[in-house]
Amino acid sequence: MNLDINTLLASFPSGIAQGLLWGIMALGLYITFRMLNTADMTVDGTFTTGGAVTVMLIISGFNPWLAILVAFIAGLAAGTVTGILHTKLGIPAILSGILTQFALWSVNLAIMGFSANKAISVNSYALAISSRYVGNAIITGIICAVIVIAVLYWYFGTEHGSAMRATGNNPEMAKRKESISII
Repeated sequence: MNLDINTLLASFPSGIAQGLLWGIMALGLYITFRMLNTADMTVDGTFTTGGAVTVMLIISGFNPWLAILVAFIAGLAAGTVTGILHTKLGIPAILSGILTQFALWSVNLAIMGFSANKAISVNSYALAISSRYVGNAIITGIICAVIVIAVLYWYFGTEHGSAMRATGNNPEMAKRKESISII
């Protein structure tokens, strides 16, 4: 198989559109690894869970925006499982995240009816992002990334967000009762 430079260049816009959305997952990893100083792999599994929930709800006839909201809640639930494994059962943070991530592989398959792939036709559903309309996908991806970055920038500037950043830099702060008073 020959690598054609034109084919490679033609695939760049689609890769950029996907990269913008995958960058949001990278922000989740950045927050846990660098800001909170905790190795948490849950985000790898929850990103897929969100996609599985969204696709299955859209196929079932739900409003896509409602499907995204439900997918967000599913991701929160998975993160809560990781938190409970770590805080209540005393399992190290990295192992808690890995356990949740591995468990989500089975959960994701169950959500998708034990099928590894579900296709949504751009002709059948009103999709915000599609590989058929790469220009729109890039614009939508940029808008989503900017919104997420703006919300995170705002949040980490608040008192609670500053406490979260400080806790990542100083684990002893999390143990103090005074630091919890802002919650």
